[in-house]
Amino acid sequence: MRKLPAYLGVLSLICSAVPVARGEEASQDRESMKHLTMEEIVVTDTAVTDPAATVVGVKTIEKGRSTTIPDVLENEAGIDISRKALVGDTGDTLKIRGLSGNRIMLNIDGRSVNAAGVQGGYFVDWSTIPLDNIEKVEVIYGGGSVKYGNNAGGGVINVITKKPTEKPTVSMYGNFGAGDHISDMQNYRVTHTYKVGPIGYSIAGSYQHADEYLWNNDYEAKNIAAKLYVDMPFRGEMTLGMQYTDVDRGFALSNRLSSKINDPNYDVKRNDAYPLSSGDSFSPGAGNVTTAGPGANWNKTKYLLDFGYKQPIGTALVEFKAYKNHEDRHEKNYSANWINSSYSNGKLVLDRTVKSDRSYGGSLELFVPIRDHEIAIGAERKIIATGGQDVDYVDTAYGVKGTVADSNGDSAHMWGIYLQDSWSVTDSFLLTPGVRYDLYKGPTSEGGQLEDYGVSFSLTGTYKLTDSDVVTASVYRKYLTPSAPDAAWWSDGYGQYYTKELKLERNNAIEMAYQHSFSPKDYLKLSAYHYMIDDYISRFSRTDGRGCYNIDRVRLTGVSLEGATEPLPWVALRGNVTYQKSKKKGDSMDPAQVSDELEYLPEWKGNAGVDFRLPYAATFSVKERVVGITKTVQSYTEKGTTTYKRLQLSPHATTDIELRVPVTQHGELSVYCENLLDHHYQERYGYALPGRIVGASAKVSF
Repeated sequence: MRKLPAYLGVLSLICSAVPVARGEEASQDRESMKHLTMEEIVVTDTAVTDPAATVVGVKTIEKGRSTTIPDVLENEAGIDISRKALVGDTGDTLKIRGLSGNRIMLNIDGRSVNAAGVQGGYFVDWSTIPLDNIEKVEVIYGGGSVKYGNNAGGGVINVITKKPTEKPTVSMYGNFGAGDHISDMQNYRVTHTYKVGPIGYSIAGSYQHADEYLWNNDYEAKNIAAKLYVDMPFRGEMTLGMQYTDVDRGFALSNRLSSKINDPNYDVKRNDAYPLSSGDSFSPGAGNVTTAGPGANWNKTKYLLDFGYKQPIGTALVEFKAYKNHEDRHEKNYSANWINSSYSNGKLVLDRTVKSDRSYGGSLELFVPIRDHEIAIGAERKIIATGGQDVDYVDTAYGVKGTVADSNGDSAHMWGIYLQDSWSVTDSFLLTPGVRYDLYKGPTSEGGQLEDYGVSFSLTGTYKLTDSDVVTASVYRKYLTPSAPDAAWWSDGYGQYYTKELKLERNNAIEMAYQHSFSPKDYLKLSAYHYMIDDYISRFSRTDGRGCYNIDRVRLTGVSLEGATEPLPWVALRGNVTYQKSKKKGDSMDPAQVSDELEYLPEWKGNAGVDFRLPYAATFSVKERVVGITKTVQSYTEKGTTTYKRLQLSPHATTDIELRVPVTQHGELSVYCENLLDHHYQERYGYALPGRIVGASAKVSF
């Protein structure tokens, strides 16, 4: 903390020493320069999309059949996807540069939507964040921006929705697909925006449905979102937003005769009508009642409420935001006679409501242009709260380990303040220093409290070498706070598995990027990073207990090359390749050093795509995604002894094709085939993903 006043003093001196602004031209130069650590992806709803319309630094993604944000980002460099199911997976499915969901901050129009979780974590349930009314997605790689705190160590995904205009807009989309063991996949969306005088609004709705592919894992989701924009006096703007999501999900059943990976029956199906699968369980693992049986399901409802107010004051801007999350899961589980032979299939053994999220918070930010500087000062407060659970019924005779009972919720309190300066040193040099202070207080399951703080620093510079060459370099220290469930899990395992206090995670990082533009539509970009993470926060759950603890040290290194070109007026090419490596040391839960790497981080990954312009404004697209060997550690218990085994998933490649044809000025039809070559693969060990899927879609925009 002694360093903080000194840093602020240096920053103030820098601000006072700069020459007078160079007028409107300098302002435009500053606006056009952006750090290469941020990717801007335009998510389009327009009826006829030009796939080669990408300009340097901005990517255009056709929303099409994509149902969630991971679907949009899966072909991006440095992004890893590991799903149990193609549709409706509620797990931690997305990583940015090897760092998973509890280290990724997801914002919609500036408000956090990370779920608090109960017996889970501060993660993102992507299945409850549909792509309704989205204009673009900003991906900030790494933790170099001090504007984002507490869980933004891996990166930030900013979702920006469409603002209404005086011209009303309407878009409608429908999709139907089927394939290997999937007879029905549907996705429908409608959006509408309009502004009348000082009042504007946007309305969006969607419906998704997928029949079961894995045994019992059918999925259905409904979403409604509305936002009101009101022009206020003195050029101010007030916004009110609401999103409601209702998700019904069946829990995949274990379709293996044995759960032990060393048993030959592990690869023998229990039900020949479905692929092999390791199945799902309810959280927390508490014996038979939380191991999914026939008919196991949940209904999850989520409300996101937010309020915002922007007020210009001269050349400065003040922005206030407040939000409230409300999420419940109504869970039911039923007996399986292969789990407890004294029961027949389908008897109710668990009925409970989990009040998984009651979080709320707010922020106040001030943006001040001073000469060649854009000063940003902000403060935020978050209460990451859960509501516990209400248990209507539990059959203890079926088999319970631990306690399944009514409980009250816990909450973790987080405070953060930051100061950041975007300084246009010259027309070609943008320098962004920043400092942030985070304070964390969280409960333990024994009624105690964990409390810690961290001071994060960052310095990012972007230099325009020529009109065609730009380089960005960033160094920073970023802290990650535990979540409320992290603290509870830590106290559950304290004394049994470890005796150390849970600490804040600290990442000392170096990032670099270089981009060369051959033309407005042809570029190459090289990115590299090295993360030195101390006290890496890790969780585990196994048959004999659970816990959360710090791994002494994790190192992550990666490099990616990406580019796009239009060699002919009717052909556009794009692609990327990523190499990444992890190394961990001092993992107290792996004394035998079964693995010295993080799980589900492929060493090599590549994507390639080509778009052809055809007669009558039609387009034909081909996408190829290649993922190298992925490693994981799995466990099995035999005669009271838990054994851990290092396993790997084979490399896989998928090919997707699509033909889009305009049918009117405002409409479009398309036919597509995903996984054209019917490649059988896994992204998560023990869970087969579908083979070939064929479908058609229609879209109207006006």
